[in-house]
Amino acid sequence: MLAVILEYVLKMKFSQYLGILLGAIYGILIRILGGTDILSDFYNIYSITFIWITPIIISLIPIFIATNELYKSKLKLFFFPFLTIILFAIIALSTGLEDLLCILILGLPFLIVAGITGMIIGTVIKNKKINKKLYSIVLLPFLLNPIENLLPNTVEFFSVENKIIIEQNQQIVWKNILEVPEIKDDEYDFGFFNYMGVPRPIKSELKISENEIFRIGYFSDNLKLTETISQRNENKFINFKIHIDKSQLRNKPTDQHLLKSNYFNFENISYTLNQIDSNKTELILKCEYKLDSKMNAYANFWSKIIINDFEIKLLTALKHKLEKQS
Repeated sequence: MLAVILEYVLKMKFSQYLGILLGAIYGILIRILGGTDILSDFYNIYSITFIWITPIIISLIPIFIATNELYKSKLKLFFFPFLTIILFAIIALSTGLEDLLCILILGLPFLIVAGITGMIIGTVIKNKKINKKLYSIVLLPFLLNPIENLLPNTVEFFSVENKIIIEQNQQIVWKNILEVPEIKDDEYDFGFFNYMGVPRPIKSELKISENEIFRIGYFSDNLKLTETISQRNENKFINFKIHIDKSQLRNKPTDQHLLKSNYFNFENISYTLNQIDSNKTELILKCEYKLDSKMNAYANFWSKIIINDFEIKLLTALKHKLEKQS
């Protein structure tokens, strides 16, 4: 009975669009299953399989279900997989499975794969009846991911460094990086990644707890990072260690899935001060981080861009704020 209903639906005029919906739903189900702790050892979203194989299957579903009219249109063959990926992103975003930053990071490989898949596969199977055995491809992620999990991750260390010249003496600059004064909205260059969900720095304060000095970094969206001072050379150098387990994270997928995972870890945040003259200081901000995955090259592509943008905006805000004190 179900097969008869499905056959009838596929013959209807809107059947070519049904594949877009089914492809998006398939992607959401894979995302939900991959994000559960129960299946984390069997299938997870921090994998080559999810980033590169899953979008191929999502893109194939509307083509498999399509009518012959779709195969006659190269434009539709190219854009239907795109529309499926976009619908998947809209559902993931609206349900809170992902936030804008996650969608941005996933979107690049997903859309690239979608376009290529539509053109290649659509041309190969044009005007030919789909073998029902091909539908079993939807199980491919659950076969490939366990195999991928048997392969070891690559651990690599990276750093991003930026510098700026502040027309202020070294002692004042030092004082204001130990405890960064509040940076107001009109003092910060709010940019693209902030709109995507990257929090902006607000201020930092030193606090003492159980005879240990902590620095609390306050960010937008009520994010608070707890840091300890691991190295300190008065007026010249200071290094902070971030403790995610003691920090207050946002209730967003980026924070909960990335910062709490072992795939990305902040190692050190350091400031170096070089006195140029009595009223001019070079301030260097360096972030060191560790990636532990099978996709370090792609992960570092986004990490470097985002951290670099963050550092430049923070240093620029500090420069403008401190130079006003002159």
